[in-house]
Amino acid sequence: MRKILLLTCILLAVAAALPATASVWCGENGIIRFSFVEGDSLVSVWDSGPAEAGVTKVDLYAWLTDVESVQHEGEVLMAIGGYELNLKITGAEAYILSQEFPAPGFNVGRKQGSIVYGLGSGLSVARGSTQLVHWKLMFTGRPENVRFDLESEGLQSCMKTEGCTGSGTHALYVGATSTHLLDMLSGAGYEPAWLNPAGEVDQTPVVSAETWRKVGVYGSR
Repeated sequence: MRKILLLTCILLAVAAALPATASVWCGENGIIRFSFVEGDSLVSVWDSGPAEAGVTKVDLYAWLTDVESVQHEGEVLMAIGGYELNLKITGAEAYILSQEFPAPGFNVGRKQGSIVYGLGSGLSVARGSTQLVHWKLMFTGRPENVRFDLESEGLQSCMKTEGCTGSGTHALYVGATSTHLLDMLSGAGYEPAWLNPAGEVDQTPVVSAETWRKVGVYGSR
């Protein structure tokens, strides 16, 4: 019985952390950056070498970075309790072999590459970079000029939160379940990544003008 109660509490905490529960739009704070290597030394342009057995397999990680230290009513945003993003791959057809998360939680995204993830406990953003997801991808042959972006369309939580719709943000997150920042929905921009580019690539960060400073819900720490 004790184990059942514990499991129920964990599931309720996870459900509570889903971004779709958020109600206050706080503007954009942070950038999602991709990396083809493990660890926090991010590599966002990658030459995979020749195909092996007719296919190319790569790892792709998404990290939340550049989150400025902010506070609301005296409480500092130190951790996140849920996040939402949709991976977009152009230039070649990709097969997502697996989708893994750095901490226990529950994903209600409708397909591989679609993340709506709630955490039973928070992920710290205090260190400057926070891993959100790890994908294992496969391509037929050796693809070239493959670009990785985030979709701004289809963010479920944005559709349910006044002020977020039309903001142009590409990813979302909320505060940790143990804080009163759980219903505070923040956005994030992103920096494109490239696999086997044939020349110079554009990695200009894609960000929204609706920053946390402009929206004014959070204050600087």
